[in-house]
Amino acid sequence: MNVLTPQPDRDVLTFGETMVLFAPGGEREKLEFASSYHGSIGGAESNCAIGLARLGHSVCWISRLGNDPFGLRILKTLRGEGIDVNRVEMSDTEPTGIMFKEPGPGNSSRIFYYRRHSAAASLRTESFNDLKAKYLFVTGITPALSDSNHILTFEIVDRYRSAGTKIVFDPNMRFRLWDAEAARTVFLELAGRCDILVPSMIEAQILTGATEHNGMLDGLQKVGPSQVVLKAGASGAWYANGDQRGFCPSFPTTEIDPVGAGDAFCAGLISGLLDGRSLPEAVTRGAALGALCVSTFGDYHGLPDRASLEAFIAGKQAPGR
Repeated sequence: MNVLTPQPDRDVLTFGETMVLFAPGGEREKLEFASSYHGSIGGAESNCAIGLARLGHSVCWISRLGNDPFGLRILKTLRGEGIDVNRVEMSDTEPTGIMFKEPGPGNSSRIFYYRRHSAAASLRTESFNDLKAKYLFVTGITPALSDSNHILTFEIVDRYRSAGTKIVFDPNMRFRLWDAEAARTVFLELAGRCDILVPSMIEAQILTGATEHNGMLDGLQKVGPSQVVLKAGASGAWYANGDQRGFCPSFPTTEIDPVGAGDAFCAGLISGLLDGRSLPEAVTRGAALGALCVSTFGDYHGLPDRASLEAFIAGKQAPGR
């Protein structure tokens, strides 16, 4: 008789859609005229998972992918990063999502998504059975992908919350998926169920109607999370933990590509909390990962290992070196 060995708790569990990402092969080239493309992968949850795995944390990522070359690339890339992808389902009837990134003025980019009816729009609760984790990382992208994913997101959050798992929620607003009013309703419900809320300033304004950080923190704390961290991009981050409030400035860096910075920040924040650091220390780690991420082109390519992160925070190494 085969006896199943109980699996240890993962540090972090996350779920959502990851797509194959193409960018023009020529520097600053427009998609309209590109004759070649660089291929990569991109997804908010998997970006965060990669950041955590490179810092030595055990991470499980759950999703559905098309059983096609793009899905296989995503699966092999994440497995190669040390992420547990054993719960990922490969679909023979639904495709893997695709997105294209076009460099814009300065360091901006335009993103074009081809994700309609993708495999990840039909996640299944059975994939989460008998899986435990210390932290569950959730974004507001997944419930926007389909009605079934909307229902699943709340089921999974409630299931893990009742089991004592800490819930980290990053709204990660995508205006191409829904408008601000529809998103606000869902975001508020998820914010009320999470332990740690990590919105951007724009998302905090959608949630509270406030226009400055103290008003945002006041409004968000009333929703329910015990800890709130406001991501303010290159300015830094404000945070609140009960009566404690503070600000963490960003790390000086040369910004090359801003995509993925928020995901990197969340990875650093969760990593710090897993290591037993205080909220201000965890926010500092998040800011460091964000700076390292934007210093290279690509959603996750600049994310460091632990030694590189510690050297960067100590001021011994500049991003990109």
